Amino acid sequence: MLFNMQGSPVLARPGRRVLSGPLPAGSTPPVGLFTGPYPSAISGLSGWWDAGVLAGLLDTSGAPVGAAGGIVGAVADKSGQGRNLTPYHVSFDTSPAATLAAPRVNGYLGAVGAPDAAIVRFGPSLDADWGLVHPGLEFGAAQAWTRYFVWTRPNWRQGTYYVDNQPIPLLHTMAGAGFTVLQADSVEGSNLTLFPGSSAQLVLSSTLARRHSHAVIMRNTPGVGVDVWLDGVQVAFAVANPLPASANAAVMFLHDGTVQGSAQCWFHEAAAWERAVSAAEITTLIAAQARWVLGTRRGVNLLVMGQSNAAWFINAGGPLALAQGIAWYTGAAAYGFTEAMAGTYLSPDRYSVISGHPISNSSPPLFPPGAGSGTFLTNPGDGTDASTWNGGPDFAALTAYLTGSTALVGAVDEADIAFLVWPWSEQDSTMPYANKALYKATVLRLLGITRALLGRSAATLPLLAWNAIPYESNDGVQMVRESIADLSAVVANNIVVFAAQTADSNPLNAAYDPATGLFSGGDPEHRDEPDLLRYGRIGAHAAGRAAIAMGLADSIAGQELPVSGLPAKGGPQIVHVYRESNTNLILTISHDAGNDLLVPLQAVNGAGFAVMDGGSVVTPGTIISAIAAERVDATHIAVTLSQPVTNPSAEVLFFYPYGSTQIGRGSAITDNLASLAAPANWNIGNDLGFAWSVNFPLQATTYPIALSDTTV
Repeated sequence: MLFNMQGSPVLARPGRRVLSGPLPAGSTPPVGLFTGPYPSAISGLSGWWDAGVLAGLLDTSGAPVGAAGGIVGAVADKSGQGRNLTPYHVSFDTSPAATLAAPRVNGYLGAVGAPDAAIVRFGPSLDADWGLVHPGLEFGAAQAWTRYFVWTRPNWRQGTYYVDNQPIPLLHTMAGAGFTVLQADSVEGSNLTLFPGSSAQLVLSSTLARRHSHAVIMRNTPGVGVDVWLDGVQVAFAVANPLPASANAAVMFLHDGTVQGSAQCWFHEAAAWERAVSAAEITTLIAAQARWVLGTRRGVNLLVMGQSNAAWFINAGGPLALAQGIAWYTGAAAYGFTEAMAGTYLSPDRYSVISGHPISNSSPPLFPPGAGSGTFLTNPGDGTDASTWNGGPDFAALTAYLTGSTALVGAVDEADIAFLVWPWSEQDSTMPYANKALYKATVLRLLGITRALLGRSAATLPLLAWNAIPYESNDGVQMVRESIADLSAVVANNIVVFAAQTADSNPLNAAYDPATGLFSGGDPEHRDEPDLLRYGRIGAHAAGRAAIAMGLADSIAGQELPVSGLPAKGGPQIVHVYRESNTNLILTISHDAGNDLLVPLQAVNGAGFAVMDGGSVVTPGTIISAIAAERVDATHIAVTLSQPVTNPSAEVLFFYPYGSTQIGRGSAITDNLASLAAPANWNIGNDLGFAWSVNFPLQATTYPIALSDTTV
């Protein structure tokens, strides 16, 4: 091979460029249904395997796979030749990972692969010992043949014992001693290579992205050689075929038959002809691959910061679910999160999460002013504005974690960070309500220096924050709720509330009766893991919409987001409270994606509803809790108070919930979203699993609502 100066295309031989330009950076999926052509439009088809739709997949009994996520026993041969592709594993002495029908891997189209259930950080993690095998295909030099193959790689190799850095096999024939026909570089590599390791080895592309979807066409003409097209562009011309005259043997897709020899890629589609198809037929086949989004694909990475509830959020799988949901919205090929716990990496300390530390040393526990112990932001104690404060010791640890010679996060992973995630309000919500302006200033300052650390602006790096969790003080919790609402209302701050109700949760490890919704015991300063995981799933909707609004769509174009049927504001919201009597209130609810209201478990006993009869958050009046709630109609809830209010309506404030009150898991008023038909192609429960189909809880009141003497 000949090479020009850096940046110039590779030459196969003088006058023959391997690449006419860079690989496509991605393309917009077809609007509406793809109408063809398909590979079957080309005569002489000897095999066609399509994993993009369930109709092309069989279960282990040979019946059609009935649903996304189902176990696949074979990819059916749609050519009528009856030569199915079946899962391949080397380790027959162990229980192999199941081959699944994965939806929405490439736009709305699916794939088959074997996800590894052990994934805890970067997904999807695919099994290191999985591929598909064909009983016998010809790759011999003296035989005419054409092969077509489409795949998606979500990541470099990961999780193997010793081959993470080795190239990945895309097509491998078992002829003779075995020979890899097509391979791609793995960690930090960028070559796609034809006939690797042979005298005919040829780099088809030197710009292969870490995450990609590609389509390759290979045509062998006896006496001429092999021509190759990558994503519709011819990249190889008459390359000498190094295989024997006949090399008809079992062929593996995405495996080379060695231990942990999987490419860890998704299989989309393949087709075969036992002849060299014509130039016109190549044009048809290139048109057939237009149903796939080809080129570089995105990953969604979340940087998680906070204290102990952030740690429990991580432990529960909340960030991974949140990232997966964002990927579902944008059609991204990969998802994951970045975090390190304090105490894990020393000399220097490197972390993003540390228990017991608030945003700044202005919040209890009050660490010494100046450069003393603790906190991400240091209040110097000299009265200066928070917008000028420097990062504290925790921010130094965050800096060492992400940048410089001690960094644990590589540049490629750092570039994937799409959101900051702060499941973080504990110690800050013990501040007095009077510190509201100070707290908001510290949020903006830490947010600003964190974005600067990553070389990003507010416009390019959103913050995902939650509505303050129940925690110790009532006025402090209310202060944080109001502050986050105020900050997120300013578009320039680019702050998104991903969980608009967090009081519908139990204390960590509390005893819980799901039949009644009652809980007891547990650790009241931390939220229970099932609730934290649910916040990740619920939050994916607000975060996914934010990603699309920022132009982060990948294989699904932003304009394809349905105009209705998916949550847009985090659940139903109380917009008016009518004082029907001194003990009876009528709430008017504005729906998000649901169209009715449910009153489950302890919600019927008024869980979470309260009024403040006179006074304010700063100087509270009498708190009166509710004793009952019932549905009036699809947009109204009747609430009964435990005692009459005595002040004029304008002086009675309604809360849901008040301060640190805990509603409890399953006891919030919800909408009925889970029972409604989802928009076409946008059923998240169908695609990601039943647990994603949830009724959204009634949002917390960020500011209390004054009672009204008029109905709505």
